[in-house]
Amino acid sequence: MINSISDWEEKQKGYLVVSVLCLIFGAYFFIKVISGSYAIEQSDLEVYENLIISNPPKFKERKGKRSKKWIEFNCINNQSTFEIAGYDYSCVNDEEVINEIKTGDTISVAILKDDLNDFNTQNSCEIHSLVKNDKEYLDLRCRNEVDTGGGKRIFLILFSISILTAIVYSLPKKPKLFDKVDPILIVGIGSIILAFILYLLTLQL
Repeated sequence: MINSISDWEEKQKGYLVVSVLCLIFGAYFFIKVISGSYAIEQSDLEVYENLIISNPPKFKERKGKRSKKWIEFNCINNQSTFEIAGYDYSCVNDEEVINEIKTGDTISVAILKDDLNDFNTQNSCEIHSLVKNDKEYLDLRCRNEVDTGGGKRIFLILFSISILTAIVYSLPKKPKLFDKVDPILIVGIGSIILAFILYLLTLQL
């Protein structure tokens, strides 16, 4: 009995560590969300105009553990391979881009000022604006919402794990249920449910 209590107390210490770590990392992502650091503002972008398409937009996909979908194209007198990727790709109408932008078309693009070193080099260059004949093909607002939503889901899951592991830590004795069901499984399922509830309660955040 003494050994059983000792083992439980040792496991409780592990739950406390997990709870504190999740709280710290959750707070980090929470601050990033409320500060708007996931969002890209127009002032963060550098616009390049009068670029002429040499290789028209094509859909690309990489499968496997690091799967990725994107659209890429090239322009005359520019070494960069321009990419519509990540959260921008999540919001783009790829058929519209591929079908409406052709070789010889004049376009403008915008890239992050932090990525200017990739412009006109042999590196890939991710764009956040693509304009032809005054038509914008990328939706920056949508891109920001998707990116911020990802950060929000992360901090809600981490906070949920922190709350539930803290509850397990605070239990005065080991529940009989934990002899039948692994508490990690209970915490995992409970965290998903709690995170979903918190998400519904914070839709306006």
